[in-house]
Amino acid sequence: MKPAEHPSKEAWETHYTRPKAKLSYPDENLVRMISKFPSSSNSPKALDFGTGSGRHCVLLKDFGYEVSAADYSENSIQSVKESYPWAKTFLLNSPPYPFADEEFDLIVSWGVLHYNSPELAKSMLDDTFRILKKGGYLAASVRAEGDTHLKAEKGKIGTTDLAGGATWFYSKEDVQNLLQNFSSFEIGYTERTPLGKLDERICHWIFLAKK
Repeated sequence: MKPAEHPSKEAWETHYTRPKAKLSYPDENLVRMISKFPSSSNSPKALDFGTGSGRHCVLLKDFGYEVSAADYSENSIQSVKESYPWAKTFLLNSPPYPFADEEFDLIVSWGVLHYNSPELAKSMLDDTFRILKKGGYLAASVRAEGDTHLKAEKGKIGTTDLAGGATWFYSKEDVQNLLQNFSSFEIGYTERTPLGKLDERICHWIFLAKK
């Protein structure tokens, strides 16, 4: 059965036309994860899956990876092409994705899966597992239960910048179930408040999984 289409594509196309969406610095938690890996001289390949503004492309390049960047937003891919012309770009829809089995040494999926229905997120993760090399790593994050920053109600985002978008929040058990096909994984948790908004919570599970 063909997976459901992405539920909030229009919201993200609009989002990536705004200057605030053009983030240029990598997430510090991802930097810590990747810095654990041993250096390689074999031109390893990395995929920034759900690249958004492409803010992790430079990080991956600096760590010696041949970088591919993929997203289902045309505006996202156009922005990455302009900012990082050395990265290979791919406009994706639903899985299966146009990559070979075991093509990548590292796949980054930072803040991506929770914007899709659990059914579609599982299908997306299954296909990223297929294209990840044996012994390769998935570095990812998803929104955690307890998050109030997105002002979500019944799966719909309530913030003005992502109006019309959809989201789902994950428990620790949800993440563990999502990663059950991997040979090993580590899970962490982050929580912060926006500056000046101490009553809000931005909550994420972060995880590093090895195939």
